[in-house]
Amino acid sequence: MISFFVLVIIYFAFSWGLPWHKLPSAISFSYVFDFIFALSVSFFFRLPWKFKWRLTKQTLKAIAEILAIAIGSIGCIWYLDIETPFRLVHNLEWHLLFFAPILEELVFRQTFQRVLISSVGGKYVTSMLVAAIFAFSHLVGLSVLPTEYVPFIGFQVFYTFVLGLICGQALLRFHSVFAPMALHFLFNLAFYIALQLEFI
Repeated sequence: MISFFVLVIIYFAFSWGLPWHKLPSAISFSYVFDFIFALSVSFFFRLPWKFKWRLTKQTLKAIAEILAIAIGSIGCIWYLDIETPFRLVHNLEWHLLFFAPILEELVFRQTFQRVLISSVGGKYVTSMLVAAIFAFSHLVGLSVLPTEYVPFIGFQVFYTFVLGLICGQALLRFHSVFAPMALHFLFNLAFYIALQLEFI
């Protein structure tokens, strides 16, 4: 359990503490850090890697849950007329549909949740705790975005907690890191389509 919290502190110290945005690149170097961090921790703790995920009734239920949360979140943003910062992001499709689903799930589910599972077992509390840390990670927007996006960041913390909870449960249920990656991708895809249609 101590090793879990040490890893969380190390991760946030580097991912929030270093000026990644000042490094000249079209893609943030923080993504490189995420990848190296996940691989290093997985190797050090000998965490299992599994990418197989069969199509079952449980799979369809998880997909339905994630799409319901995505559509509900988009609907709330539209109804409350919350200003979103997505259009400020260059290469949005790469960030939203590729880097975020893969690298965030490698860090939060493959790394943090698997380390926690090795300490306390595959319990519901592991997905709840990691989901809370995942939601907390989105507060970094408060330091990099203009103040008009504060309402969105507050709402994002709420929906990313629910997203993280579903992805964490998918890891426990399907024992495959591909399951939360795919669900995260579907969630972000719904947001991307809503942005392209100028719904939000």
